[in-house]
Amino acid sequence: MGLVRKIILVVCLIVFVGAAGVLIQYYYNGYKEMNSLKDLKQSEELEDLKTDKGIIIGKYVPIWQKNNDLIGWIRIDGTKIDFPVMQTPDDPEYYLRRDFNREHSTGGVPFMDVHSDIFMPTSNFMIYGHNMKNGSMFHDLIKYEDEEFYRDHKTINFDTIYKGGQGVYQVVAAGYSQIYDKDSSKFKYYAYAGMTSEREYHEFVDGVKKLSCYDTGVVPEYGSQLITLSTCTNVSDEGRFFVVAVRTDK
Repeated sequence: MGLVRKIILVVCLIVFVGAAGVLIQYYYNGYKEMNSLKDLKQSEELEDLKTDKGIIIGKYVPIWQKNNDLIGWIRIDGTKIDFPVMQTPDDPEYYLRRDFNREHSTGGVPFMDVHSDIFMPTSNFMIYGHNMKNGSMFHDLIKYEDEEFYRDHKTINFDTIYKGGQGVYQVVAAGYSQIYDKDSSKFKYYAYAGMTSEREYHEFVDGVKKLSCYDTGVVPEYGSQLITLSTCTNVSDEGRFFVVAVRTDK
């Protein structure tokens, strides 16, 4: 009996050490990824660069030269959200599990839905990011379920890398939903990434405000640019949390 107990103890220790190692590696990778993204912002600012798509602002030129999948930068003051935003029309979820350097990464990099277009532009910029347990990527987005947090963080900064695309957005709604829901009556906010019509615009605003955890009192008018940040949650199967904001500086 003593031998059996010793064997069980050894097995438990091996499992524990293995699990601890995985956990340490997970948090270390998250720390490394966050630092590598911070380093991007410390690049030396260059002169504005004229391209066939538009004029890239000087501070984004060196970052874009490292990876021309870059289309913008998202920042929420008072949170860890301060990241590049990528877009790859030919491979929509390319950055789901890749870092800025196109190498495998559990946390990925925030990326824009291929149906959202910064050049047309479409009425809604839909941006996805992982909710990482180590606190990276869009983890802090979930804090918007708390109305008090919202009151202290009412604005979101989103820049496209091109001149004229820098904006401050005011939060309109924040709430939970889920994808692949069999109940077709539930509003699917993620289906409105490429909306352009007035009808779609009002449908979307009405839908997200009904799902919102609280009433912000902000009602966007058609023609005002929207941004939607989306991340996963464990509240339900295929659960999602979203924050919608409207551009207010124009």
